[in-house]
Amino acid sequence: MNRPKNYRALPFLMGIMLLFSLVLSACSSDNKNAASTPDSGKKAEATPKASPSGSGGAGAGDDKNMSGTVNMWYWDSGFYKPAQEAFNKLYPNIKLNFVQVAAADYVKKVQTSVAAGSELPDIVFGEINARGSLYSLNILDDLTKAPYNFDQSQLLDYVIPQTMNDKGELVSLEWAVSPGGFAYKRNLAKQYFGTDDPDQLSAMFPDWDTFIAKGKEVKEKSNGKVSMIAGLVDAYTTLYPQDATPIIKGTEVNSTEFLTVLKKVQAIRDAGIDQKLDMWSPTWNASYTKDDVIFYPAANWSPKYVIKANDKDSNGRWGIMVPPAGGFSYGGTSLGITKSSKNKDAAWTFLKWYYTTKEGQEVNKTSLDYYVPMKSVFTDSANLSTGADAYFGGQDLGLFWNTKVLPTLKSKPVTKYDNDIYNASTLVAQTMMKDKTFTAETGLEKWKQELKRNHPELTFK
Repeated sequence: MNRPKNYRALPFLMGIMLLFSLVLSACSSDNKNAASTPDSGKKAEATPKASPSGSGGAGAGDDKNMSGTVNMWYWDSGFYKPAQEAFNKLYPNIKLNFVQVAAADYVKKVQTSVAAGSELPDIVFGEINARGSLYSLNILDDLTKAPYNFDQSQLLDYVIPQTMNDKGELVSLEWAVSPGGFAYKRNLAKQYFGTDDPDQLSAMFPDWDTFIAKGKEVKEKSNGKVSMIAGLVDAYTTLYPQDATPIIKGTEVNSTEFLTVLKKVQAIRDAGIDQKLDMWSPTWNASYTKDDVIFYPAANWSPKYVIKANDKDSNGRWGIMVPPAGGFSYGGTSLGITKSSKNKDAAWTFLKWYYTTKEGQEVNKTSLDYYVPMKSVFTDSANLSTGADAYFGGQDLGLFWNTKVLPTLKSKPVTKYDNDIYNASTLVAQTMMKDKTFTAETGLEKWKQELKRNHPELTFK
């Protein structure tokens, strides 16, 4: 699903907490199920058809009798089961063969297959922190070129950098938008800020300096018992993607830019407004039911897979707001067609159906509460409403994510270093949280060392 693989409460992205129990699913998967078909390892064959047509807003394809087998490696049956059923009503002769591969093992399995010259699936899935490594293998087709001719201007602007390789080729399509905000406990917000209204709270915290100042007030009023945020990895998870400035271009690392992020994390630590909980840990999960933390980073997959999973008995206690400095992209999964695929017609027919037809878009919305990132989906706000959610105090989360957060999103281009960036960054944030003498500058040097260990080619400016 659209969750970071670490979301599994393991190590941005979706096993410790294996909720997506995924997330991700946000990072996180439904890894308990067996592979969908016993013949998944056999060579797929498809009846030759005309080249796939371009995307536009038209139907997925003209030939409803097209036949073939589309092999996909993925980790979550929550996506593919409803997709299979709906797609096969229109294309009964195209078999969607999903082979279960754990998110944590995905990149290694693809890399091993490439090195051994083994057959790859027709469609490869890329979790947000891992997809840069997949793109660097040069195994995916450019979907803007023949035979696909997809018009990328149909996509929401913020997802495009996340679906391009370093050559500027659009090699995948984002499964769904993954807007990030702040989940908060309404009772605590009312007690310490005088309101639990999400719009009023967003206006109250326009930037991180204000957030820190208010946090100090909460700390004083609660005698140190209530914190603004659970821990420094939570803070980093929000801060890092809020700025679209690339951290790495080629092999050159923008150390100054990353130091800016670490200084904000240190400021939160020094103000004493975090609860010093490791993200995805059992104590972090348990804090959702307690009254000692107010805010948590949350994606559109978090209400189902994190908040309700950890705080089952609440009703009306939670709200979600735009965080200080705006929303952020949180998690995500992309789908691309391999260059070696012998079933490109059928694979593209599926992707085109999923992204450009009302039937495909509706599967995403009704089965998962997700929205594909096509601009056409967001032209009518009435279609974005999911109705009042009593668990969230009557808030319409569909309208919130799609009208309040999406317009503020930016994203960094993906790189093959992203997973190591995340791992090094969380290590630094965890160390900073536990050691008050560990500064942003010290953290930067540690971060550089961690990246250099696996990537000696990197240079730092």
